[in-house]
Order: sequence, then structure tokens, then C-alpha cells
Amino acid sequence: MSHATGTARTARVFDAVPGRPPEWPELAADGPIFATERWLTAMRGRIPGTAYTFVLRESGAPRLALYGTVITGGGRDEVFTLPYVLTGSPRELPLSDATRAARAAMAPPPEDGWYPHLVVMLPGYECHPLGPLAGDRGALDELTGAITAWAADRSLRAVAFLYTPPSAMPLQDVLAGRGFHRVPLAYSCELDPPGDGFGDYLSALPRKRRTEARREMRRLAEAGVTVRAVQVDRPPADVVDLKCGHSAKYNGAPADPATVRARLEGLCAGSALLFRAEIAGTLVGYALFIGHAGVWYCVSTAMDYDRPDARHTYFATVFYEPARLAYESGVRRLHYGQGSWRAKTSRGCRAVELPGWVLPLDSRLAAPVAEIARTTVLAP
Repeated sequence: MSHATGTARTARVFDAVPGRPPEWPELAADGPIFATERWLTAMRGRIPGTAYTFVLRESGAPRLALYGTVITGGGRDEVFTLPYVLTGSPRELPLSDATRAARAAMAPPPEDGWYPHLVVMLPGYECHPLGPLAGDRGALDELTGAITAWAADRSLRAVAFLYTPPSAMPLQDVLAGRGFHRVPLAYSCELDPPGDGFGDYLSALPRKRRTEARREMRRLAEAGVTVRAVQVDRPPADVVDLKCGHSAKYNGAPADPATVRARLEGLCAGSALLFRAEIAGTLVGYALFIGHAGVWYCVSTAMDYDRPDARHTYFATVFYEPARLAYESGVRRLHYGQGSWRAKTSRGCRAVELPGWVLPLDSRLAAPVAEIARTTVLAP
């Protein structure tokens, strides 16, 4: 569907395109890795529902876009389904103890009262406006208003822009002005390697953490662990096997090898940097990085939890060796995303809050959402 928005002078047309429009590569050209065809192909099906690209066009040309998904029902507790994110106590999110207690004491709306709803977010758990007008508040206001009206016309219960980074501050200002409730959700972590070499990285860590890092690297060496970096365009079989075991541990159920392999193949397509921790040639831990726009993104990790001598390989493959090689490669930023934020910040990362913005369209959700926004605080 499409309709005109804005004034005659700006004459922009709104369009809700199922999936992605043909002009997606043009819109995503200056976007994050999460907007690339490579990433979206690898993450296909990660967010169940009907995906749309919401576009503003000028003279037929796309100038601004946001990607979203209409989620029609529950079934999985995921950090993109609103009842789980807003009324639950997700272990994946760094909610404060006070927030978890407040949620335990509240009587939330029935879960099916949240569906269907619209989540505006790329499948990388970040919300980014795309296109030449990505920072234009006037255009963002037009697009946000059109998206809200589109959702209301379809009797959706709520619209949520989830995990908005600081780079999307113009969008956040628009959402605040349109009455969306700001809800703190998560931290995203990035490492900007200080100085000129790995010694500078270690020196910048707090003294206690610096001592622990050196002890971890020494124990890995004593256990016969070696870490090497290799360029790959397909996931080796041992990486797939290790990831299956890792996923089963954290998900509480066996992983589907075909699904794991397909996702890793998508991530590796076009070349990725694989840090392999090995003992006598056997893989016991790994981290996979993708380079995009001068940034290394850590996109997959795993370790062998059945081997005590594999302990600490996570830190070696995710932080120490990537930081060491980043200096040599001239890379000045490593992106680690959400999760395990305390482990990441203790190893030199800075944590940036990613709030969500929620607008209830069903009046029965208005009071609960306001209370959730008021009582949600992240752990320090």
C-alpha cells in the first residue's frame, strides 16, 4: 500500500513493502551490517512473522526506510516478542533486581492480548533508519506517523521500535514526541582498542582484570591451547559441531545441525575471520568475526564445555586474539552486541544502552505499558 504524506512542498509517498524492495541495496548502502543482504539471508526466519519495509519516496525514489515484522502469536519466549520483553524476566536482558521484582508483582495483560503487534527492528536486534534521510527529523516524523497509522488500520495491538542505538537519536527524539514510551532494554558493547598495540590494550584494563587476563592466557598456554586466525568462506565441520553443542547447552534442547550449518554458511559467505582455539589440532573454542565498514563484528562463538582444559578459550578467541590482530590490521572498533555485558565491559568494552520505544494501540495496554516504562531500570 502507499499514500502521500507531508506537505505539498515535500510531497513524499509512504509505502509498506512486504519483504524488501528492489532498492534495498541502495537504502542499506550506509547502514550497519544488520542491513546487508548477507546478514538478512543468514538470519532468514529468525523473527517469525511477516516482514515489511516501510519506505518514504520522493519522486518515486526511496529516501528513507525502516524494517519491521508483524508478529502474530506467541509460542517462543524471545527478546523481540513484547510480552516477554516487557512483562517477563528475560535472563538475556540486564534488568535490575528491582525491575524483576516489580514485574513479578504486577498482574500483566493476558499474553494473547499483545498479539498481533509490530516490531520495528532489523534481525540483528538493533533499529536503524536507512537511506539518505536517515537523520532527517521531519522525514522520520512522517514515516513514524505513517507506520503508526498503518498498524492501527490493521488492528495491531502495539508498535515497538526495539533496541535503538545512539546513532538513531533523531528517531528516538521523534518517537518521544509522538508519545512512545521509552523502556530500557539492553546494553550493546564495543571495544575501541586503545594505543598502538596489544600491550596498550592490557594496560588500559583495571589492574585486577589485567592480572586475571594474563593469568588466563598463561593457563591456556599451560593447557596446550593455541589460537590462530583463518579466513573462511564456509564453516568448517568442527565449527558446526561445536556450535550445535553450545546451542544445546544454552537452549536446553538439541540443536538442528542443518539450521546451524545454514546460518553459519550465510555468515561466512564472502569471507569471515575465524579465531580457532585448538588443543593438539582439536577445536575447543572459536569466535567468528565479519568485517563491515571498518568494524569487526563478532557474530558467533562457542566452546567445548565438556573439556575443563577449554576453559578461558572464550576470552582468548573473543577478546584477546582479536584485539591483538586488530592492531596489526588497523581495525579500531570491534562490535560485540548484546549479552554477557559484564564479561565484555570487564575486558575493555564500553556498554551503550539500547532502549525500546513502545506505543500501545489497544487501550487495554495503555496503563500496563506506562507502568512498565516507569519501573524498568537496567542493572548498573
